[in-house]
Amino acid sequence: MKKVFYSNKNIQECIFYTFTNETIHTKGETFEGEFHWNTVYKVKENTDWFLIYQNAQIMNMIPKKFFTKNQILELRNIIKNNKVKSKLRND
Repeated sequence: MKKVFYSNKNIQECIFYTFTNETIHTKGETFEGEFHWNTVYKVKENTDWFLIYQNAQIMNMIPKKFFTKNQILELRNIIKNNKVKSKLRND
């Protein structure tokens, strides 16, 4: 994992995420992208992170420390409403 991180400059950038009911928008210093919830492979949530898998090997790691409690609840609802395969926390 460490080797992948250091070999990919895009994932070392500060990345901003915008979540809507339809899409996930990503914006870094040198890139911008968007993908739809119906293309998400699965989502896992642990104490500190949302892990949004685009396929079995590629995921976006999103730190929860930048979310308010309400934003976490809202993102969980978006994930559930889009019927994405997921393991979400209940707190």
